[in-house]
Amino acid sequence: MTTNGDDEAMVRRLHPLRVLVSGRDRRFVRVTSFLLAQRGYDVAQSSPKKTLETVERHRSDVVLLETSNVRVIVARQVAALQALPVAPSVLVAFDRDEEDSWQGLSTVQKWTPVETLVEQIEAAARARPAPLTESERAYL
Repeated sequence: MTTNGDDEAMVRRLHPLRVLVSGRDRRFVRVTSFLLAQRGYDVAQSSPKKTLETVERHRSDVVLLETSNVRVIVARQVAALQALPVAPSVLVAFDRDEEDSWQGLSTVQKWTPVETLVEQIEAAARARPAPLTESERAYL
């Protein structure tokens, strides 16, 4: 159960929000996964190469992608995730010196306080794209 800071409306979920934490920085992935699990999220971890496979298996609502300064790979992963029939919301976790390079994507600074990260994850979950219809899937 969470509250929305804008209108203080209570949000009740039938199941915990499913979050996938993916990245090359294993310390970031482990620590972030632990902190999110402590707050009641259903958390999975993956390497960047197995992100798509893990999203489909875990049925993730939100994917937190740690960048490790490889912008091209992250951009391809975001595009592939957005093309899934049931696309998760994607948050890109960036290092402090990369702040201006991720325009147009939902981002959160790496190692931000966990309360801020939780707010960003909740906002991303509310903005999650609707599943594709049958006719839309036909064009993929």
